[in-house]
Amino acid sequence: MPGPFDFLKHPLAKDISLILLIKLVLLMGIRSVWFDAPVEVKDDGVQAGLHLLSTPSAPSEKNPK
Repeated sequence: MPGPFDFLKHPLAKDISLILLIKLVLLMGIRSVWFDAPVEVKDDGVQAGLHLLSTPSAPSEKNPK
């Protein structure tokens, strides 16, 4: 009866497993360095709504010559 890790007897499977393990370690390191703190969400919904729904102030029009 074959064991669960018998596929590691092949050289290519060993290489692929080692590469995947290194990638996993690197990705976890990158995640812990750059994404360790939660991002605060700033709610500017009221200001955005006022900006979108307000009428623009008309600039003083000059008669072109």
